Formats: sequence, structure tokens, C-alpha cells
Amino acid sequence: MYLDKLELVDENVNRNLIQRIQNRFSQDEWFPLGFFAKKRLARVDFDNITIFYGGNGSGKSTLLSIIAEKLNLRRHAETALTGAFYDYCDGCTVRSKGLPPGSKMLTSEDVFKNIFDTRSTNNKITEQKADLEDSFEYGTNDFIYDDFDNSNLVSKKLVKRSFVEKNVGIKERQYSNGENALRFFKEQIQKKALYLLDEPENSMSPKFQLELKEYLEDCAQYNNCQFIIATHSPFILALSEAKIYALDDTPVTVRKWFDLPNIRLYQKFFNDHKHLFEIEDWDGKVKATAPKKVIATVKK
Repeated sequence: MYLDKLELVDENVNRNLIQRIQNRFSQDEWFPLGFFAKKRLARVDFDNITIFYGGNGSGKSTLLSIIAEKLNLRRHAETALTGAFYDYCDGCTVRSKGLPPGSKMLTSEDVFKNIFDTRSTNNKITEQKADLEDSFEYGTNDFIYDDFDNSNLVSKKLVKRSFVEKNVGIKERQYSNGENALRFFKEQIQKKALYLLDEPENSMSPKFQLELKEYLEDCAQYNNCQFIIATHSPFILALSEAKIYALDDTPVTVRKWFDLPNIRLYQKFFNDHKHLFEIEDWDGKVKATAPKKVIATVKK
């Protein structure tokens, strides 16, 4: 475990900060000054897997941003921060045991940036490919035949394709957003490092969320990775041995995943509709069948 503790700005320092910045920023730029103090959250003690849980606006992503700033962690995508954010960070402290060089913060915005960058690169390759194919057809690049065997066994079509790929490259295969997200996190998360993950489940189907959950558990157990995660996902919340801070509580408390309000909502929803499911087996594989169709009869 690399990060032990985060200590947030206390009330006295908070008042001093407000006095210091009130002439520099408008009040809507003061966040997060006073925000976590109202939640009576002064300190976060980390485990191998620590999760920040809460509704929209509960401060999950802000806590990750504070940690990233204090540890100077590399980020892929830029994020919008308030004017007072850096002043607030100056009043926070972290205790770590030395961070491995591969430590980083990964967000759902990073996934979309990666997708858009790939699409942009592929579009450029398509345009360049069309230009080169046109010049090839008009004979301006006949010299390229010198690169191939003169036995005439190589067709012009093959020569053209080889020439284009050699000069503009090959387009990267594209997947669905959910597949791209899962591939992105698996590529970025390797061994022996601290990873801050901001809502990694975005764009992922339940199947991929479960696959990501299992991958994170393996990395924590076998690859010496530490994770700090902000999430709504019931699958990610159920990470084995995760320590969960419920940011909707005042004061903020540590709770079990199955006791969280969001999970209770899922439970209530399925309980309310349990008559639609016929459970035949519960050995890790759930067999569910839809209710039989009812054929209405019309009286003459």
C-alpha cells in the first residue's frame, strides 16, 4: 500500500483560507472550501482498495482531484477546477510511502479522449490513403514496383495496398465504447502502482463492469496495486475487501457495499418485480425465465 492518509483542511484553516481568497475569487469559485467540513470529513484512511461513494455533487471526484494534485499524478485529460482549488489543496496533507513511477489518475473523460483520438487518427489515415491511391492510379508512383519481385507474381492491387500501408499506416481497429473503456483500463493498469479511478464504469455494460471488477481484484491481490475509486456501480462497489466512504452521510461514515442506499434501491426494484422472475437455480448461475404468455379469450 502506497498511500496511507489524506488530511483535509480543518475549520480554523478553512476560515483563514476564506479571508485570504475572498478578494481574489468570486464566491462561486470558493469550492471546495467548507464543503467537506460541513460533512464533518477531516481525514481519509486508505486501504488497498478504497471507494468514495455518493450521489452527484457529493465530492467523490473532488477528493480524487485533491489526491492527484497533492501527489502530482499524471492525468490524460484536462479537468475544470475552481479558482480556490489549489489554495485548498495547499492546506491538505497526504501521507505516502513513496509512489511507484507508474501511478496515475484515470477518468471516464480519458476513455472518451482515447476514443476520439483514435477516430481522428483513422480519419486522417483514410484521407491520406485516398490521396495516395489516386496518385498511384495515375502512375505518379510507378517507381514503387522496384520494391517488389519482378516475377510479375505480385499484382498491382497488392503493390498498391502495400505502398499505401507503408506510407500512411494501418487504421486502428475500433470497438464499442464499452469495449474501448475496458481495454483502456486494462492497458493502463499494470503492476505495482497507485491508481485513482473516477467512475470507470461509464459506458460499460454490466458484463464489462463485472469483468473490470475481477481485473481490479486480481491487480490488487497479485500485482501490488492500490486503488482509490469514485463510483456508482454496484459491481465496483462490491469489490472484495473494499473500504467504502459514504459521502452522502453526515458525518461521512465507512459502510458495507450491501448497506448503501443505491444498492438498497436496486434490491427494492428487483423485489418489487420478483414475480417476473422464476429462479430455478442459485449456484452462481441464475436461471431466469419470463412468465408464460397469457392468451386472452373473447366471449362471443
